[in-house]
Amino acid sequence: MTTVVVLGAGALGSVYGAWFAEAGAEVTLVARPAHAEAVNRAGLRIDDHPPVAVRAITDAADAEDCDILVLASKAFDNEELLGGYQGSAQAAFSVQNGVRQAEPLGARFGVAAVGCVSLVGATLGEPGLAHHTFGGATLLGDMSTTAPGTAAAVADTLPDRGVEVHADIAPALWSKGVLAAAAMGVVGLTRLVYHRVFLEPEARDVFYDIMREGASIAAAEGVELIDGDGPFQARTLSSVGRQEAHERLRAVGEAMQAAGETEVRVSILQSIDRGRPFEVQAVFGDLVEIADGHSLEVPILRTATRLLTAAMPRG
Repeated sequence: MTTVVVLGAGALGSVYGAWFAEAGAEVTLVARPAHAEAVNRAGLRIDDHPPVAVRAITDAADAEDCDILVLASKAFDNEELLGGYQGSAQAAFSVQNGVRQAEPLGARFGVAAVGCVSLVGATLGEPGLAHHTFGGATLLGDMSTTAPGTAAAVADTLPDRGVEVHADIAPALWSKGVLAAAAMGVVGLTRLVYHRVFLEPEARDVFYDIMREGASIAAAEGVELIDGDGPFQARTLSSVGRQEAHERLRAVGEAMQAAGETEVRVSILQSIDRGRPFEVQAVFGDLVEIADGHSLEVPILRTATRLLTAAMPRG
């Protein structure tokens, strides 16, 4: 697989685009005009690494058929980008948030759509420059509708980038979805950088409450949560008591601080910084809708959803 199209190449999409290019792929970024212009002029820069040569365009309709398509936009841009892209893909995955993030790709690309959970962190600097802020793994897995072996084929194109293939991707998707709602709910309402969510007792408490409500939705869906590295401890955090959860979350914040990961601004905070809309429906609203379908009470998650909806930039 040698050609890659990244739809919505902001911070995270740029990091993945650079990784694919460094692995030898021909990469096309569909990005905002300023970023695209800078990339075409001087290459794509990730931190202080040498610039990477990729093609950058601003209109998805100008992107061609590809071996791998990466959907990296905010969820509310899916319709425009996927509708504008007229090409085909042999494999397609999304690095977006939300438990339903793979569904638009399944509808658009059928058997080529792969489930993905990205635990990578990134922020945009000046146009043409992205910062890789959190070195988590990328988890891929064929879904029930995916052509067998597609996820493994994608993983083979990114050696040494922490890509893991899961036989069942649903537990990872739900685990990230539950934890993302907890983290982004706290961050969206407090404006805290990521590690401080785990260092501040009040923030930890709300994180725990939202996470437990999210875990109850996963259980109602018949999905067993899993654990991974760092803050990715959905299974454990949903099964222990509040005090032990506080201790574990505080340890996560202290480890991030010791590692110098003190400027991680999760995606909702980046949107707030720029005065742009954020992913309330994909991250929070979908969970509330699924909870309603099971007649589950999720008062804190529902309140966070309503407040963040009210805080959304208008116009």
